[in-house]
Amino acid sequence: MKILFVIGGLQTGGAESQVILLSKELVRQGHQVGVYVLSGKGARVDALAGSAVELILDDKRGRIDLGVIARLRRHVRRFRPDIVHGFKYDGNLYARIARFGARVPVLGSERTDDHKVALGQRIGYRLTAMLSEGIVANTCGGAQFARRLHRLPAERVDVLWNGVDLDEIAARVASSARPAREVFPGAGLKRICVVASLKPENDHPLALRALRRLVDQDPSWRLVCAGEEPRGHRGCRAEVLAERDRLQLAPFAEFVGHRSDVLELIADSDVLLITALRGGFPNVALEAMASGTVVVSTDYSDLSRILPVAEQLVGSRSEHDIAAALLHCHADGARIATAQRRWVEAHADARASAIALLRLYSKYTSPALRLEPV
Repeated sequence: MKILFVIGGLQTGGAESQVILLSKELVRQGHQVGVYVLSGKGARVDALAGSAVELILDDKRGRIDLGVIARLRRHVRRFRPDIVHGFKYDGNLYARIARFGARVPVLGSERTDDHKVALGQRIGYRLTAMLSEGIVANTCGGAQFARRLHRLPAERVDVLWNGVDLDEIAARVASSARPAREVFPGAGLKRICVVASLKPENDHPLALRALRRLVDQDPSWRLVCAGEEPRGHRGCRAEVLAERDRLQLAPFAEFVGHRSDVLELIADSDVLLITALRGGFPNVALEAMASGTVVVSTDYSDLSRILPVAEQLVGSRSEHDIAAALLHCHADGARIATAQRRWVEAHADARASAIALLRLYSKYTSPALRLEPV
């Protein structure tokens, strides 16, 4: 099969990582894949080096760049893909416009389930709705959101969970410098890791309150929090640090900011804790499950479908319940880690993700299901 992915940029991010992962795996399975990047400045070119993925970097300027649209249309005619798959808003919109007049099915993507869609984006989607066969969401909540946003029937919205490269994770963990032990050195410590940007919906104060309960029982518990304060949430870091000081947890909790070794930090911890109120697909949960670190999380997104052991999921926002779940899952860590690894191998390995995507594409590449040229 010939597949063309269209994405606004190729910097760091969940959607970008999935495009890279799926492109490389599809090529390994014998398919021809192209990735058209609308704005290629700072693109992760090295991530696709040696993979035989055809990478095209354009230079989009402004929301609607007619030159980019014309070049993308020419590329679609030259590449002659069996399917075009857009990622994020720009990728969705440009993929739709580029197929105008071409007999090729186009799919879009939905990566979250709760974001506010600007009026201009809603208008763009409405004006191009007839140029798209369907939407691929990465969560069940995202699929429901996409059906409402795009006014699509259920059969035209599919769910494909994110995947991970197990070999790459194993290699990185094997060569890790053990960063969690660098933050909190010492034998006999129990290290919890939180990986999330510092904003209210990730609820770091809840993690701190749970830690306070644990430390009151056993002072060997530690918390390492990785993540920056994003624009639009200025002051959140100061509030979280003030809560840490109020709870007298400065010796037990460290906020390390942005890290390039997040995977290694997770793998070197005993538990990954997620206290989010909402969000998209939890990539960090997959990375923890693949690297042998037990996950404990509040109930949001698709985690109730992903975590294999019931005690890993906390249905309340009570620090008492979260502390109890951390104690239980740490004590039962070996069994839970084995169950997590089996789940990832069955559902989220790059090979399994690519096969599931191809199965999804077959719905739309069948001639009977294609839209007529417009």
